[in-house]
Amino acid sequence: MDEQQAIEQDFLVSWDYIERHFTFYMSFEGWEWLSPIHHFIAQLRERGYDKQLRAGQSLLLFILSRSRQHGLRSEQACLFVELLREGGMTVYYSDSSEKITIEMQSIELTKELEELIARLLAQPID
Repeated sequence: MDEQQAIEQDFLVSWDYIERHFTFYMSFEGWEWLSPIHHFIAQLRERGYDKQLRAGQSLLLFILSRSRQHGLRSEQACLFVELLREGGMTVYYSDSSEKITIEMQSIELTKELEELIARLLAQPID
């Protein structure tokens, strides 16, 4: 397995983990409002982002990064997705030069969100 394949495999494993993580939380009464995350993750995976980005979490935040290893350093670019109990989501993007927040009424992959993901993909894997 070459280095690129090893990185892709690490990223894929992180996405499998994140799906199990949210499934676990949804198994509890009152946490069903998280269920749209599965469709959202499926949309991202259909676009191949699961081979290019690490998926992670901080409690109920869904995090995307270019970090090879689990855990983020403060200077690393990342994208946080916070699902809102009342519906929709808030997306936070941060890199060394800028912080962007987007409020979205639905939980889906949009052109605006793909533009932020493209910015994240422009970052080196580290």
